[in-house]
Amino acid sequence: MSSKLKFPEGYRLTKQRKAILEILENAEIPITAEDVFFRLKENKINISLSTIYRNLEMLCKEGLVIKSYVMGKDKARFALPDKKNYLICESCGKIVIIDNCPFDKFKEELKQVYGFDITGHSVEVYGICPDCKS
Repeated sequence: MSSKLKFPEGYRLTKQRKAILEILENAEIPITAEDVFFRLKENKINISLSTIYRNLEMLCKEGLVIKSYVMGKDKARFALPDKKNYLICESCGKIVIIDNCPFDKFKEELKQVYGFDITGHSVEVYGICPDCKS
């Protein structure tokens, strides 16, 4: 697990939580709980799907993991906060991470206009990828 992630006080960093975070850290795009389950199985780590869901919810609550839904799909996807901005193809479901977040410039304007202290964000942009257009 990356040293960038600071585990919250009051929670133990169990082997299972560490394994889940490592799977998310190595995932190139946001993935479902089922994806986490199968990747852990491939690594010979025995953990139930319900335990994965429980831990993912706790990790989301504590801000270590971002949860999002792909429009038109009912399964949540999970990612570390540095992979929270992406393009999603509505046709094939392909996900592309946006490296330079366009929202960063907009945050200051929102703060000035609405008085909000922005504590976090995620950007999901939907469209049709080049492969599906052709």
